[in-house]
Amino acid sequence: MTPVRAFSLCLAALLVVLAGCGSSPKTVTKAEYQTEIQTVGADLTAAGSQLGKSIDIATFNESVDNFQTHLRDASKKLNGLAPPANTQDANKLLAGSFHDLADELEPVKDGRTAIQQLQQLGYDTSELGAL
Repeated sequence: MTPVRAFSLCLAALLVVLAGCGSSPKTVTKAEYQTEIQTVGADLTAAGSQLGKSIDIATFNESVDNFQTHLRDASKKLNGLAPPANTQDANKLLAGSFHDLADELEPVKDGRTAIQQLQQLGYDTSELGAL
């Protein structure tokens, strides 16, 4: 076997091993899963609460970006788990919902900007609430 061929085979084997790393979900018990969803929930609650504290467009948009990041991270975290069999469908649904919600928040930033523009044009936007 030539050195180039031996190197190629070793490289191919390494790539196969690396491809398998991190691709299988981490199996967790019911108690471990409970802890994980509580952690995810607390993180999302903290990130989401920042949305209401924004007083200007830039801060609001940063808060939405931050919340989107946390939602996507929560989705990845849940997708990286293999909870007990009777929980797997709900876990998949929850992870997907977090990811979808992150995507759906993008227009919220545009709406907030539009409201500010209307206010600058002299329109009363108070009936739009705290958008």
